Amino acid sequence: MTLRRILIPALVVTMIGCAPVGQHRNASADRQQTELDPITVRVSGFGTYEQVSKDRLNTRKRLLARRASQLDAYRNLAERVYGTVIYGSSTVNDFVLQNDMFRTYVDSYIRGAKMVAVNEHSDGVVETVMELKLEPRFRACVSRVTDREVQDLCPIPMPRGNDSAGDFQSRGVDSLYYLE
Repeated sequence: MTLRRILIPALVVTMIGCAPVGQHRNASADRQQTELDPITVRVSGFGTYEQVSKDRLNTRKRLLARRASQLDAYRNLAERVYGTVIYGSSTVNDFVLQNDMFRTYVDSYIRGAKMVAVNEHSDGVVETVMELKLEPRFRACVSRVTDREVQDLCPIPMPRGNDSAGDFQSRGVDSLYYLE
C-alpha cells in the first residue's frame, strides 16, 4: 500500500515532466523544415578535341570542345537536380547474357546556373565547372510532390540578389576533380 503511494505519484511526475520534451522536438523539426538553407550544387562538364596535338592550334575546334564541355556541365546539372530516366533491356539465351542495353534520358531546363571556371588541361581536356544555388522554396516544393511531378510543379527559381558578380573566372588549377 505504501509502495503504491510512492510509486504512482513518482510515475505521474515523470510522465508530466517528459511531455514538454516531445512537443519541443516536434516544434524543432517543423522549424527545420520551414527554414531550409540554400544548397549549392557544383558539377563539371568535359569536352575534348579529336586529335590533341593537331587540333590545339585550331581555334574552331577549341571552341567546339569548350562548348561540348559547357553542354556536358548543363546536362550533369540537370541530372543532379531532376534525376535521370534509365531504360534498360537484357536478352538471355540458355542462361547466358546475349545483349545488355541501357539508355538514359534527361529532359529538363536549368536557369540561374553560373559558370565558375573553364580550364583547358594539358592533355586536351576542356573542363567547365558550373554551380546552381537551390533556394529553400525549391527544396520545400520537391519535398511535397512526387518524383514524377517535380519537373512540372517545381521549376528552379531565379536566384535572389546579385549573383552575376564573378560569373566567369579562370582558375590556374590543373585538376579534373573538385571537392564539394
